[in-house]
Amino acid sequence: MIYNNSSPRRIAIAGASGRMGRMLIEAVLQAGDTQLAGALDMASSPALGQDASAWTGQASGVLVTADVPQGLQGAQFLIDFTRPEGTLA
Repeated sequence: MIYNNSSPRRIAIAGASGRMGRMLIEAVLQAGDTQLAGALDMASSPALGQDASAWTGQASGVLVTADVPQGLQGAQFLIDFTRPEGTLA
């Protein structure tokens, strides 16, 4: 696949409400060549339905979801920072 350098890389984060997931979301939002496209977490997460970057004080427009197809829609890349059980599911 060939990528256009002028368009941002659309990235989804799995494990979005965890400590490392939040750090990754912040890094994606701060980078000039990336865009947050999805935020995934487990079905029991209290962050479900909330804006993925609400904790930073700025809205990303991306809601945290447990629905994998929905969370990956529009993403070119997935960064999976979950436990092995989450990755296997």
